[in-house]
Amino acid sequence: MTGLADPADACPLPLTADGVTAAWLSAALRTRYPGVTVTAADRLEVIEGTATKVLVALRYDGDAHGLPDRVWIKGGFGDHREFTANLGVYYAEVLFFTDIATRYGLHHPRSYFALAQDEPAQGIVALEDLRARDVTFARATRPMTPEQVAAGLDTLARLHGETWGRHAPGPGAPPLLMARSSNAIWDAWFAELPQMFAAPRAFAAPVALHDPVRLRAAVRTYRAAVQREAKCLVHGDPHIGNAYIERDATVGFLDWQTIAIGKWYHDVNYFIVSALDLPDRRAHERDLLGGYLKALASYGGPAPGSGEAWESYRRATVYGFICWLCNPDIWQPPDVNTATYARFGLAMLDHDTYAALGV
Repeated sequence: MTGLADPADACPLPLTADGVTAAWLSAALRTRYPGVTVTAADRLEVIEGTATKVLVALRYDGDAHGLPDRVWIKGGFGDHREFTANLGVYYAEVLFFTDIATRYGLHHPRSYFALAQDEPAQGIVALEDLRARDVTFARATRPMTPEQVAAGLDTLARLHGETWGRHAPGPGAPPLLMARSSNAIWDAWFAELPQMFAAPRAFAAPVALHDPVRLRAAVRTYRAAVQREAKCLVHGDPHIGNAYIERDATVGFLDWQTIAIGKWYHDVNYFIVSALDLPDRRAHERDLLGGYLKALASYGGPAPGSGEAWESYRRATVYGFICWLCNPDIWQPPDVNTATYARFGLAMLDHDTYAALGV
C-alpha cells in the first residue's frame, strides 16, 4: 500500500467510477487532510484513456481545509484496468505524487491524495483542475511552436539533471524504463504488426517503413540500450498530448504513469517529434536538442557532446513510431493517433533510424 496515512479508511480502492462516492472521497482525502468530510460528489465529466479521469464537484461539511470544489479523480476505472494495472502504470503515478514530486522542483499538477493497492491492482490520484488556472492543453492536431517546445525541454532537462544518478533500481524505486514488466504489451504489439501495417493509420507513414521483422529488431535493440544506459528519472510518455502551457509560458506535463529510470534521449525525442509540425521539426530540432543539452548541464546532468547526442536522438525515434502505430483508439482518439504516428514515420526517414540502430 502506498500513499496512505490510515489505509483501512480508504481501502479497498474503487475499481469503477461509480465507486468514487462522497463517503470514499472523505476517507481518501483524510489521508492528507484529517477531519475533512465530503457531503456530495457530483460527476461532471469523464475522459477515457489508459486511465479514466473523472471530474467531480465537491461539497464539504464544515472546514474544507483549503481544498477546491472541483477535482479530477484519475484511476483504472475502464474495462482494461487489470491489463494496464499489471503494467505498473497506476502504481507508478501514485509513486510519483507521493515520493518523487515532493523531492524535486518539477512542474506538475497539484495532487490531493494518491493511493495504491496490490490486489486487485489499482492506483488512484486526485488532481487539481488545471482549467481553473487557465492553462492551455496541447494536442497533436495543434502542433506546438518551437518556443513552446524549448520551454518543455527545459522542464524535462530539470527532471533529468536533478535526478541524474540518484535513483537506482530497487525496492520502492521507479522501474527501469521498458523493463520486463512491460513485456506483455511489447509481445502483443509485435504479434499485431502485420495487421497494424495493413490498417488505414499505417498509411500516414511511408510504406517503405512497413517491415514487421525490421521494426521488431529495431525496438529490441533500442529497449536493450535504454535499460543498459539508464541514468536518470524520465517521464517516459511526454508526447504533446501530455503537455500543458501556463499563462507565463512555462510548460508542464501530465500523466506521470510511466515515470521510470531511463535515458534522457527517450523523453527528448518523444517530445520534439510528437510536438512539432514537420517543417518546424526539420528546421529547429538540432537547435532544440542543443538548447536541451545546455539546460541539462545547468541542472547537474553530464550532457554528452552534440555528435553523440544526435546519434542517440536518431535511434530513439523508433519508440514513438511503434507506439503510435499500435496505440489503441480507446487510449487516444483516432485523429491524435494518426497525426502523431505520421510525425514519427517521417522522422524515421529523416533520421534514418533503422540504419542508426543497425537493423
